[in-house]
Amino acid sequence: MSGLARRLVAGLAGLAGLLALRATSLVPHGDAPSHALLRLSWSARPERVETCRELSDAELAARPPHMRLRTECSGRFASYLLTVRLGAETVWTDTVRGGGLRNDRPMHLVRDLSVTPGQHPLQVSLARLDSAGVARDTSASPTGPLGDRGQREADERRRRAAEALPSLLVLDQATTFTAGRVVMVTYANEQRQFVLKTGGVP
Repeated sequence: MSGLARRLVAGLAGLAGLLALRATSLVPHGDAPSHALLRLSWSARPERVETCRELSDAELAARPPHMRLRTECSGRFASYLLTVRLGAETVWTDTVRGGGLRNDRPMHLVRDLSVTPGQHPLQVSLARLDSAGVARDTSASPTGPLGDRGQREADERRRRAAEALPSLLVLDQATTFTAGRVVMVTYANEQRQFVLKTGGVP
């Protein structure tokens, strides 16, 4: 076979391959999606729920100097009730907690819910289930030689509270759901609120 003939055969084979690829791309690969997706996805620190009390002068005197802090606190990390409503219907509810054995690590949540396309009133709420007493912040003026430690502990409590989830979060707005698209509810740590993002793909 001459060089020209070989080139002609190779060209025809390449053309046939392109036509076969084009035909394959036109064949439907399953039905188009009929539902939209609501995705709950966030990572956040649970609040530490504390009960604090002030120690009396007698209690302070009975303690070693390195343990003399005016305010004494005990506590645990909060759990939350998560509720998702579409219109008048509650479509999902669950109790969520932080990670780790003591639930003191960030809460990592990912949950997908199938939604009928259209506009729906969407409400997502996250409510703290735990309660605790309210402490007076007197550790800024502690008794004993470890005054700096008392101040540091007070500052640490304030820092944890500022970084933790609020006791109640609610997102409530009419939302359009499109078939084959994702509406995502996430948590903005700096604003400490839910944020709605639309138009994503699964």
